[in-house]
Amino acid sequence: MVLRSLSIAAATVAAALTVAGCSAPETDDSDATPSPTASDAGSSEPGTADGEGTDAPDASAEPSGPQVEATTGAIVDGLPSVLAPLPDAEIVSSSVQPAGDGQPVVANLTMRTTESVDDVLGFYADHFDDADFSPVGDPQADSGITTQSYHADDAGQLVSVAIAEDAEDDDTLLVTIGGQVLP
Repeated sequence: MVLRSLSIAAATVAAALTVAGCSAPETDDSDATPSPTASDAGSSEPGTADGEGTDAPDASAEPSGPQVEATTGAIVDGLPSVLAPLPDAEIVSSSVQPAGDGQPVVANLTMRTTESVDDVLGFYADHFDDADFSPVGDPQADSGITTQSYHADDAGQLVSVAIAEDAEDDDTLLVTIGGQVLP
């Protein structure tokens, strides 16, 4: 039952990583809503003349917590080696979100390849076996996305491989590997 839950969770993560790695939204700054400044917050707060006494967060405060490092067309610094790229694959994007000492990081790598689905699955089956990861069930195919998940008992590591047709090129596949792994 636990392995089935892990498989479902991993498939969901893989699908989300595939979508996130394949199509980043384009932004148009002309439609962006300006963020409130301190003077805007003070004048718009009901019941106060200057915004004092409100629990509104300081708009100038920097967000806290680990920052995601990401890049396109290359492997980001700090990407765990267990997330190995396919040989001869074109790197589309990669990202890593650091974690505390001894904790798994959240990382992913998206690639474009001309290999077949079976070849990709075979490569990662061998790779993750060598890295002491075990498959979670059998590969699953749903809505044009094939997924396979792997886990390692060490720190509860979980990795998913997601393979989908490339919408921009019928001769290639987009492959995303990612999850929570030790750095």
